[in-house]
Amino acid sequence: MYVVATFEQSLLLELAITELEEKGVDKQNILAIPLKVTMKQAKIMDTINSADGISVFDGATVLGSGLMVLGVIYGYVFTWGPIIWGLIGLAAGFLIGLVLDLMFRKTKREYRASKSDVVVMISCSEKQFDWVSTVLENHNPKGIGMIRD
Repeated sequence: MYVVATFEQSLLLELAITELEEKGVDKQNILAIPLKVTMKQAKIMDTINSADGISVFDGATVLGSGLMVLGVIYGYVFTWGPIIWGLIGLAAGFLIGLVLDLMFRKTKREYRASKSDVVVMISCSEKQFDWVSTVLENHNPKGIGMIRD
């Protein structure tokens, strides 16, 4: 029987593996595989098939439409009229929103790069399954599963 668990790379993972070894699981029966973190390139627009949640276009359109509305409203007071001031507000808001999105996206990317996961696979007998899964559950795994031979 195999017990499979996923953990974030942390001290809790090391403590779980050490406790399993102390309770009688051989080192040859424990397999820990760190997963490589992949960085996705941000896209201008999300599509139906690939929405990564970090689209650069979203904030620019929101700020652009907001400043466009203000330009149209106050354009009645200014000399060029509401249409020209609406277009100026649209362009200015879009550029400001694009710059802000690009700045905040860099900080999100650094935060995502720091997390990595580890898959732990333990070969044990059915008698050992209960306490092996209990030891793993006590050390905050993301998930636990089992495979029977």
